[in-house]
Order: sequence, then structure tokens, then C-alpha cells
Amino acid sequence: MIRRMRRDWLRTALVVSLLATAGACASGPTATPVLPAPPTYREVPPLTVPDGLQTTPQIRARHDQAWRRLQSGDLRGAHRDFTDILRHSPDFYPAAAGLGYLASIDRKYDDAAKRFDGVVAMDRTYLPALQGRMDVALARGEDVVAVTMSDLILTVDPGRDDVRERQDVLRLRVVQAQLTRASTARAAGQWDEAQAALDQALVLVPDSAVVFRDLAQVEIARGRLDEAEAHVRRSLELDNGDAEAHAVMASTLEAHGRPREAAAALARAIRIDPRQEWRDRAAALTARADFDALPAEYRAIPSATSITRGQLAAMLGIRLQSALGRAPRRVAVVVTDVRSHWAASWILPAIRVGWMDAFPNHTFQPSAPVRRADLAQVVWRVAQDLAARQPSEVAWWRASRPVVPDVSRAHLAYSAIAGALATGAMSLSATGRFEANRFAAGSEVVAAVARLEQLAK
Repeated sequence: MIRRMRRDWLRTALVVSLLATAGACASGPTATPVLPAPPTYREVPPLTVPDGLQTTPQIRARHDQAWRRLQSGDLRGAHRDFTDILRHSPDFYPAAAGLGYLASIDRKYDDAAKRFDGVVAMDRTYLPALQGRMDVALARGEDVVAVTMSDLILTVDPGRDDVRERQDVLRLRVVQAQLTRASTARAAGQWDEAQAALDQALVLVPDSAVVFRDLAQVEIARGRLDEAEAHVRRSLELDNGDAEAHAVMASTLEAHGRPREAAAALARAIRIDPRQEWRDRAAALTARADFDALPAEYRAIPSATSITRGQLAAMLGIRLQSALGRAPRRVAVVVTDVRSHWAASWILPAIRVGWMDAFPNHTFQPSAPVRRADLAQVVWRVAQDLAARQPSEVAWWRASRPVVPDVSRAHLAYSAIAGALATGAMSLSATGRFEANRFAAGSEVVAAVARLEQLAK
């Protein structure tokens, strides 16, 4: 561009020189000076003096002369005039804009940027400086600054379609660059860097669903969950069809400790994009929500050093709900001590199908501890029900007669213990003992029921 300008300047200078020579020959020393050719630097707009800018007629005349010198190609003369103007009138910013354009023509973009920035600081509506600063920003690859300047230009002159078209392209380029920068920063755990990039993008595209969604992810990582939820909700307001945004909402709600709402958000994402990872995560969230909704006594089972009969009945009723519903009713008995118990809704079905027993005095004693021999009795009964359609397997279990050093074959619970061991739901200790009278730990019950769940499939 500058080379073309210089060629135009040389061409114009040559024409002016020839015309001047011809005029001198025709009219002598008193001939009227020839006016300069049309503008050489067309990208330099007229450096108009705003009506509200106070100055003297002399300064105006000198400024007009400087601009004409610039357009005629006399860059040194223009620089001298603009500089002298500012020396006498430092606030006369049209001259500073002229120096900015001269620096830009010489590709001294740093100097040009400083000049234009100074003018814009004094008058944010001065179009020549705004245009010059935008051009310098484009030359320096400062897309963000170029967009900012284009905004100011369009505020002053909304009819500049050329600027508006360029601005649309710049905005897309800047936002994409900021999103990439933010993504890289997030991957490296640089949350401040990611936040800064997204905040900058949001200034340029204040209604971008993608930017709000990515901001929410940064806020989640920083533990600012209220802000994250606000951002992702705004993202969904702008684009409710974005599956990723629904997934981010699920992450926000999960971090907030609201798994059921999180599962519902993932369900909406799955309807748009049925990813298997989201399906698995939704199922896990639903299971967690179901678990969290259960009584505290039930949730304490996995870490308990011993469990109660009520807890065991609840474990059977919850984890083996379908199998319990299919099992035939075998017992019709009334128990008197479970009506107000937290596990009553699981105790009574377990008694009716014969998985657990009531005592002869019509009590269940739900708070009584469960010994390993008791657990073996329950496991063996349940296992036989679950494997009823595979008689050969049940027969093999019944035929199993393992040697248990601390339980004789004459023991009342031996058959149940042998069966529980054969199914794999229970096991001997590291020393090869069963320890029938030891209280069953919660982890042992969880493992036993997990094996029963496998048998139920």
C-alpha cells in the first residue's frame, strides 16, 4: 500500500514539476503557482477541525496547509507544519491526528498508535483519529482494538457500511481466538487467564451463548457455583438447543449437590445428542439422588462396623426390589414392633416372602445386630429364590460341603453357611475361618447383596 502511495506521489510530483516549468516559461517569474494534484494519500481523510474546538485563524490556515502538503507528497513539510501547530497549540488534536497518519505512512505503527490514542482520549468522536487508529490496529494485528474503534466509528457515523462489514468479520475472528485461548488456559488449569479471555470475548459479543457456557465451566472449576449457574442459565436462554450447555448445567447442579436436577439437565442434553457418556453419567446421578433420598440409617450401612436387622431388610428391599416383588408370599404373620420404624416398608415384605424371620413373640427386633451366621441364612434363602430357574446350579450349591474349620457340619447354620459360600456371596477370612458369631460389617453386607444382584440378572 505504501509503495503504491510513493509511486503516486512521484507521479504527481513529476506532473507538478512539468506544469510549473511550463508556466514559468510562459509567464515568467510572476506566474500564478499551480495548485496541487488530487489527493495522493486517499486513505488519509480530511483532518477537519470540529466546530467546538477553539483555535485561531492562523492555526486553522497552517493546519490546512499541512494537510495539503501531506496530500501533495511533501511529508517533511507536513510533519514540520503539524509539529509547529502542536508546539503553539498542544490541544489542537487534528494536527496530532495528522502526525499519526504520517507515522502510519512510514509504517511507524507504534508512534502512530500513540498519536491516535492521544487524540481519541481527547475526543472519542473525532472520526479521522478513530479511522486511523482502526487502520493501525489492523496493520498490527490488534483485532480487539480494531473492533473497539469500529464501534466508536459506527456510533458517530452509523451509515459506514464498509466499517460494519469489516467489524462483523473481526468480531468472529476475535471471539474465536479468545475461545481458543480460554480453552487452552482451562486445560492448563490457568483459570484467571481463561476468565480474562472469555470476559474480553463477552465485551465483543454480549449475547453469545457459547461464551456464557464456557464462562460457567471456568466458574465451576473455581468453585463459584452461583456465578456458574447464572452464566449457564443465560447461555440456555440464548440457545436452548445447545446440548453442551445442558451438560454444563448438569455439572453445575451436581457441584451444588443437586444430583436429581443434574440428571434432569443431562436428560435434556441426551434428547439433543444421545452420547453414551452422558447416559452413563445420568444413570449414576439418578442412583446417587435415589441414595441421598434414603434414610440416613441406610446410607450409613457401607461404613458401619455392624448392621441391624432393619438395615439388612432395607438393603434387600432396595437393592433387590424387583426380585422381592416377584418372590411368592410364604408367611402371613403380624409383627408388633416395626410400624414406626424407618425400615418398616422393607421389613414386612422381607418377612412375607420368607427371606427374613419374625420371632415367636411376633416381634422383628429391627435394632438387633446381625451376626454372620444370620446373614448366611438370609443370603442362602434369597439365592435359592433368585436361581429357581436354574435348578442345576441350585443343586450344585446344595451339594457343596466345604470344610469350615470353625463351623462343624452339625451346626444348625452349617447348610446355610455352606450355601452362602458356594454362591460366592460370602467368603472365609484370610485364616480360613467363617466366624459365625461375629457381627456382620456393613461392607460384608454390601458385598453379599451385590453378588445377589448378579444372580438376579
